[in-house]
Amino acid sequence: MAGTKETRKRLNNTLIFIVKLLLDNNIKNWFIGYGTLLGIVRDNNCIDNDDDIDIIIDSNYFDVINKILKDNNINIIKKNTKKIIKTIPDNNYTSIDFYCANYIDETKSFNDTWEEVLWTNCKNSENNFLNKEWNGIILNLPLNYEKKLEGRYGKTWMTPISNYKGPSPHLRIL
Repeated sequence: MAGTKETRKRLNNTLIFIVKLLLDNNIKNWFIGYGTLLGIVRDNNCIDNDDDIDIIIDSNYFDVINKILKDNNINIIKKNTKKIIKTIPDNNYTSIDFYCANYIDETKSFNDTWEEVLWTNCKNSENNFLNKEWNGIILNLPLNYEKKLEGRYGKTWMTPISNYKGPSPHLRIL
C-alpha cells in the first residue's frame, strides 16, 4: 500500500467497474489477488484505506488490457515493463494494478514476476477458478485462497492489522 488511501466504497465501485470490463471483453484468465483478495474473503468488501485494486492476469492479455483501458479513458502509468499495468486514479475510480503473470498451464499456476510470487494451482481440473458472486458480479478467486492468504499475510490473516507493511520482496510460493 503505497498510494492514496481510498474509501471502501470507492474501491468496491472500481472493482465492480473493472470486472465488468473484463467480462464484457471476454477476458477469462484472471483473479483478484493480494489486498483485494484479502478484503473480499475476510470482510466481503475491499479494505477501507487500501490504495488500489489488485488483479492477477495472464500476461498474454497485456496489449488487450492496455487497449481496453485506453478505450474507456482510463490512464496508465507508463513503465518500461510488461510485468505490470498500473492505472492512474481519477474522479471516478481508484488505481488498479494488473499483475501480468506468466500462466503455466500444466500446473494452473501464475508466476507474478513483478511481486515475485508464484500463485500455484489456481484452477481446478476443468480449468476454472472459484467463482464468488459479489455485488452483482462474479469474481474469480484462486483455488485454496485461504492457504494463499496465510502464505502472504501469516496465520492471523483473518484479523485486520493496521499499517501492514507486507512481506519482503523475495520469491514466494502461494
